[in-house]
Amino acid sequence: MLVMQHPVFRRFWYPTIALSSLRDGPLPFTLLGQKLVLWLDAAGAPVAFHDKCPHRGVALSVDSKVVDGALRCGYHGWRFGPTGQVVEIPQQPGQSTAGHRRCATKVNVQARYGYAWVCLDEPLAGIPNLDHAADPAFRQVFEFDEPWNVNMFRIIENALDIAHVSYVHGGTFGTETKPVYTRLEMIDEPETLGFRCNFGVVNPPDQQKNLGIAAGETVRRQRILTWMPGTFNIHITYPNGLIHSICGFATPISDSQVQRIQFVFRNDSEADAPAENVAAFDRRVQAEDKRLLETMEADFPLSPHAEAQMAMDRAGLMLRQRLVKLILAHDPNADLVRAELERDGDTALRLVDVAA
Repeated sequence: MLVMQHPVFRRFWYPTIALSSLRDGPLPFTLLGQKLVLWLDAAGAPVAFHDKCPHRGVALSVDSKVVDGALRCGYHGWRFGPTGQVVEIPQQPGQSTAGHRRCATKVNVQARYGYAWVCLDEPLAGIPNLDHAADPAFRQVFEFDEPWNVNMFRIIENALDIAHVSYVHGGTFGTETKPVYTRLEMIDEPETLGFRCNFGVVNPPDQQKNLGIAAGETVRRQRILTWMPGTFNIHITYPNGLIHSICGFATPISDSQVQRIQFVFRNDSEADAPAENVAAFDRRVQAEDKRLLETMEADFPLSPHAEAQMAMDRAGLMLRQRLVKLILAHDPNADLVRAELERDGDTALRLVDVAA
């Protein structure tokens, strides 16, 4: 399955640009192939337009400025208010722009968790509600925001896969001498898919300081949740009561590229563990994932026969069932999924039966 072939994914909210980055002026972003310009209005709220001036088609993100709460095009200086309406044409001084028919194309946008979230079409679901975001006992640590060359759903599948920890994360918290195999308590709710589990991890010296745990090994009590289509949360509780809640996002740029955004909520303080050190360790973990995930092809197979499976892949197979159900119910190109499953025979077609 290629993400760009299915318009249904335009009907979800995705984090795009940090609000703090927009304080210096408008910035471009590409979401599912749609070029956008994002900026902040006079109240500091994010605004998103198609990155195309209705006057001559130049990119509104190039040499533009926010002047008196409106976006001024860098080509001829036309200004557009937060709703997209023309508020000034400098070459026609004194002439009213009320009722001007050519407007900038506005896109749905909301501020949440320090980011501008964008939905390109009528939303099918809201922005995920993340635990601890409004809890004063927790701090938010921003960790990274960068492009990865991988299909969005490989990121989500990877979050649902703890079997890789022993081999991929040998430089951080895993060890191949103790392959992870543990009981998964599945979570299968209308909005979320995931599981709970406990397993032992390596605790290297830098992480010992981050966690306040001096031992060379420790245990994670972990709940992993995913929201369709590109959000995951790895909620970790350590034996000393520390909660490290990883909030990860794969915002689709194209079939084979995402903007990978991540921050965490923690119930400790800067004095306990500097944010810089917390982020540095998690970036090392994610770099280990990135190195392998970027070797995968852009096509995310929905058929269970397309790749080999094992018992601990159950969550990944359930993810595929949910994708089939979503596409069959809401996507105009559902026939592409049916054709893919038909190629792999009766067992693959059971995904259609489950989704029906």
